[in-house]
Amino acid sequence: MSARTALVIGGTGPTGPPLVDGLVERGFDTTIFHTGRHELPDGPDVPHLHGDPFSADGIADALGDRRFDVVVATYGRVRLLAEHVAGKCDHFLAVGGTPVYEGYVEPHLHFPTGMDMPVREDRHPLVPTTDIEQASYRTAAIRRTEDTVFQLGRDGAFDATYLRYPTVYGPRNPHAWEWTVVRRVLDGRPWMILSDDGRGIHSRAGARNAAHAILCAVDHPSAAAGKAYNVADEDLVSIRQWAELTAAAAGGSLGIRSLPGELPSPGWGVIAFGYKGTPSCVLDTSRLREDLGYRDVMSLRDGIEETVEWMLAHREEMDANPNLVDPFDYAAEDALMAAYDRAMADLAPFTEPFVTGLQRMPVPQTAKGSKAGSQS
Repeated sequence: MSARTALVIGGTGPTGPPLVDGLVERGFDTTIFHTGRHELPDGPDVPHLHGDPFSADGIADALGDRRFDVVVATYGRVRLLAEHVAGKCDHFLAVGGTPVYEGYVEPHLHFPTGMDMPVREDRHPLVPTTDIEQASYRTAAIRRTEDTVFQLGRDGAFDATYLRYPTVYGPRNPHAWEWTVVRRVLDGRPWMILSDDGRGIHSRAGARNAAHAILCAVDHPSAAAGKAYNVADEDLVSIRQWAELTAAAAGGSLGIRSLPGELPSPGWGVIAFGYKGTPSCVLDTSRLREDLGYRDVMSLRDGIEETVEWMLAHREEMDANPNLVDPFDYAAEDALMAAYDRAMADLAPFTEPFVTGLQRMPVPQTAKGSKAGSQS
């Protein structure tokens, strides 16, 4: 019997190597299709197809009439890829993201403002198929791509599965949010700014865990057919906790200075979509766990340590990353915090009555009337 075949579009980013390795371990004769600009010297030893996965002509030139049992689109123009392999594969798995949910990029467009907690695939509305007040990011294109993939699945072109990623972390991540913390530790910076003290909570996915989620769908094609799945670590931390863990992995610590979330500042350089996006997004992954048996293969702490270790070994590459949104302008940060401290001092007379009122709040009591937290 000939081996089953798999095509991975991408394959050289943070999730690529563990995904390709997992397919090979499952007995798939696996091929990678990507531009060829980011070859990995120590990547999986599988055939590569080089071309343009972002254009219909480029896809046709590279893939021709090839047929695969499984196609995983982690990169490129997913709609065009799906249309090209329609009828030429059994299972098409596409990777999208949480911006497809209403309120993620523009919180005020969802009621109540922001995101449902937690976000469930079948209960939280998706963005409309036409862009409405969302000039900052084309969320409608993500929705239309999902619709196209699932329509092709309903038409019998293949079994369709969509995996909605949150912020992904890991080695080789082109959007390396952790660097805004790591570089400050390396620079000896004593503190960093976080919006609203970093109280927001965002689901994240370690690269190995995200790849494992795809492999779970590959392992259970009948259960995964026609469904979208939230993908996220089982571990959940606040933005502040994430920053503290990242700093510790870099061998240091950072004090946290808080600014109101309405102020554009370096504090928003640690999460996608910055001060315009939702302050919190917690994904419900019950469907992924119950349908496909997903469990994390790497803890959040171990994943952060692996990510930071890779960054420390590639500092020049990190400093040259074109996707960095943090200017690391420490003089501007100092001036911003000094102005904020002056404003807070000016506001002190107006806030004093509220502080006094909070101090007079009664101590919570237990059922037996003793102070909460006291010990006999």
